[in-house]
Amino acid sequence: MTNSWGLQYQVNDNTAYNVDPTDPKYANTTNVLFATDKDGQPMPAQKADGGIDFKEAKEKQDLDGYFKLVTWPVTTNADGTQCKPTASTPEVTTKIYDPQQDSLVGITDDMSTAQKNTNLDAGWAIDTAFYKYDVPRPDDPTITNIQNDTDGSLNASGSVYTGKLDPVVSGECTPSKDDTHPNTVTLFGEDPGNPFKEEQGKSSDDLVKSSDSWGFKLGETVCKVDPKSKQGGSWQIQDTNKQYPSPDPGNKYNGYRRYHAWVTESASGFGLTSFFSNIGTAYFVSNENAPDGKLSVTVPHTKNGILPANSVVTFKGSVSPIYTAWSSGGLGMTDSRMAISMKQNTASDWTSLVTTPANTFQRDAAVNTTSPSVTDPTSGSVLKVVKTGASTWSWTLTIPAGRFTGYNGDDETEKYTFQVKMINPLNVPSDPVSTNRTVDMTPTTLSLERYDVFQVAGKAYKYVNGNTRVPETKGTVVHVTWPGNSSTDVVVGNQGSWQATPPEGINQGRFTAQVASDDAESTDPQSGNFQGGNESAAVSHALEFRPSTSSLPFAGGWPLSVLKILLMLILGLAGFVACLRNRQESRY
Repeated sequence: MTNSWGLQYQVNDNTAYNVDPTDPKYANTTNVLFATDKDGQPMPAQKADGGIDFKEAKEKQDLDGYFKLVTWPVTTNADGTQCKPTASTPEVTTKIYDPQQDSLVGITDDMSTAQKNTNLDAGWAIDTAFYKYDVPRPDDPTITNIQNDTDGSLNASGSVYTGKLDPVVSGECTPSKDDTHPNTVTLFGEDPGNPFKEEQGKSSDDLVKSSDSWGFKLGETVCKVDPKSKQGGSWQIQDTNKQYPSPDPGNKYNGYRRYHAWVTESASGFGLTSFFSNIGTAYFVSNENAPDGKLSVTVPHTKNGILPANSVVTFKGSVSPIYTAWSSGGLGMTDSRMAISMKQNTASDWTSLVTTPANTFQRDAAVNTTSPSVTDPTSGSVLKVVKTGASTWSWTLTIPAGRFTGYNGDDETEKYTFQVKMINPLNVPSDPVSTNRTVDMTPTTLSLERYDVFQVAGKAYKYVNGNTRVPETKGTVVHVTWPGNSSTDVVVGNQGSWQATPPEGINQGRFTAQVASDDAESTDPQSGNFQGGNESAAVSHALEFRPSTSSLPFAGGWPLSVLKILLMLILGLAGFVACLRNRQESRY
């Protein structure tokens, strides 16, 4: 240890008291080490009142800064006679009651080391004192890992997320060179009421003075030799989450615990400790809850056969994450992430749309606070998140219409599943919630094949993959507006065909045909609102007068007698022309 501290008490004012060298009673016990030099001259550390100034002993006499105070008591009987063994007290022979008679009092420079140790062992050590004296401490241990479900190595901030409330804390240490006197690692868990002090890892008095901030002792273990360790040894101690006294609640999910450790050596006999290790922080994380299942999807549709510019599919919902971003001093836990994806029903894989970045869900954010929007560079989707309650956030994701280009005429290729899940800080996902939706943004195209006063008709179809035509769904309504603004609704039949008969009396002017809604989505399953469908481009044409095929000869429209009369008239006319021609030829 360092500075003016004793093992039992502090050496006040750097002074300890010896016998008074002027007292005749102690004439033969003057502390020669402090009182005189080798020439018998007074030394400054020895004071007239018997006090010893350790500071002067170190600085002026160049004496070592570690002092062991030893006394050699002489035991006598009540009358002052020497204690001697008797038949009833044979144990007296095994004890030294007058060490002076056996030359076991004090030590001098000319004594051998063995004799010095023998004399010191015969005395009583009443205290030790230190002043500017450093006994080499053991090397500080290091915390490198706090157990979790995967890799528990501490990140750059010295923390790790773990799903275990009783994690194993481990690290590196320097083992003792004496196998019979191993180095011991002690682990401490922080007391929230007396947080760790950062300077405890430095050479300062705070290591001793701030014992209340050392934390709770969680266990100790021997530093074992480990060739893979940079320090040559390794250790591990489990925080069983049972050593925390009241009112500390112990390790809890959505909370944290900080740890530090030190090493105690036993080879020197002093039981010196290292300074504290680095601080490792464990954030305790449980699984996330599934998001709210109330999801809605809104799909844009074509107007007059064209999808409006910058059209997007809108996906909405809300979440209440367990883990929200927070900070306290240098501490902080990140928030859970929300991941949104979709899958075309005919596809095998999910397409990621967006995943929220860290600190999207701020614990301390006020209600109605909007987080910065997030744009996914791959999907082009844009996410907006708004805090709507104490622990609830609503979100809106807009997905570019261009992400839905897989329609090939098969109705299944228009069906999509949209999915949301939460991912906790341990990267463990919650159960997902999803909704299914038909996404149809392909407009209907109308063609005209007939346009006369008796009938208008044509085909309804869609263009996919450039120029492939697919018949419109049977039942789609074609709205026909006649000259004069009367109208007729007809439904598309097989192969996309449709036809309408003009009202009585309409025999000229232009008519217009259009699909107002292809009804592809019908009613929204969540809101119950009708969403409508795609609007086709309008087609228009002037009505033409064309005889009905049912009134043409040989088409089954006229009676047989009328046909016979016409035939006779034709034959008669032909005979008349032939006779007239013969008469003219006979004149010549």
